[in-house]
Amino acid sequence: MSDHEQQQPAPRRGKVLEALARAERKLFTRPAPKSAKARMKFLRTREGGSTAAVAERLGTSRRTVERYLAGKLTKPQKRLQAALVEATESEWQPQVRAQARAQAATSRGMMVEVTAYF
Repeated sequence: MSDHEQQQPAPRRGKVLEALARAERKLFTRPAPKSAKARMKFLRTREGGSTAAVAERLGTSRRTVERYLAGKLTKPQKRLQAALVEATESEWQPQVRAQARAQAATSRGMMVEVTAYF
């Protein structure tokens, strides 16, 4: 086996795991908030009402978080949008996902459709 073939599985494995996580979220949870304001409100709730904690977590200023919450800003820059999506998705209904995972492990499992190209 060449060095190139040995290095290929790691990135593909990451993509497969990401796809499984997306499928799990789609099947077992309600949709996560879509707008920047709704995501900020969700994260503020998870942080106990602290806009400073949300700002630190997202790598932005407290004032920026407050502007999104007030509706003065609506379209985040790419870096902030990526941080918002990651933070929201990581905390969105973890108990529901854990229960669904446990149920799938003890019952019929989870069906995943895969397309492979060789």
